[in-house]
Amino acid sequence: MLELNPDIPKDPDKVDRIMKSATRIFAKNGYLQAKTADIAKDAEVSKGIVFRYFGDKGHLYLATVEYVYERLTDVADLSVWTDAKDLGDMIERAVRYKIQMQLDYPAEFKVSVQSFSDMKLLPADVQPEMAEFWKKRTAQSTATLEQPVLDRMHVRAGVDKKVLAKLLNSVGEAVFADAEVFMQKHPNAQIEDFEPIIEQIHSEFDIIEHGFLDE
Repeated sequence: MLELNPDIPKDPDKVDRIMKSATRIFAKNGYLQAKTADIAKDAEVSKGIVFRYFGDKGHLYLATVEYVYERLTDVADLSVWTDAKDLGDMIERAVRYKIQMQLDYPAEFKVSVQSFSDMKLLPADVQPEMAEFWKKRTAQSTATLEQPVLDRMHVRAGVDKKVLAKLLNSVGEAVFADAEVFMQKHPNAQIEDFEPIIEQIHSEFDIIEHGFLDE
């Protein structure tokens, strides 16, 4: 997790409570509407402790985003991606799995997704730190999860795999945005209710993999 003010002793239990409270409150209210005083109260610490540990609200938000990323990474089964036999298999397995995780960890996923739309609302000194955080994590995820599958595929000559990975990520992000809207409209939805969305992304990746021209 983000280490701020490293010279200041921190109570691990208080840090954990602050992170859990910040996750819930940022998820519910977003960056602008969330109040540090509410986070401190929910965590049963003083507001001064929050600022002493994290410096300001912007860096508290950054630390919370890193906290939820690490939490989701710790519980994730990466074999869902790396053991896929091909691109279609990978994306179907990944979509099902990520939707299920989104149902199991709604606050963590919401903070993660909101961090992109909230980025321009952050203080000027925090924005580049958030951008750099996601740049590194995206590159890391691509190398760890998608690249092993792409390396096993017989991609036609001339295709830049970096461009291909970027295209795949763009399509995936669009589908997960659809899933987010669906969840907001159907808060009690189960994984089975997402079959149309899963079929949608499977069809889109089938077109990417096999093309759309009738040769």
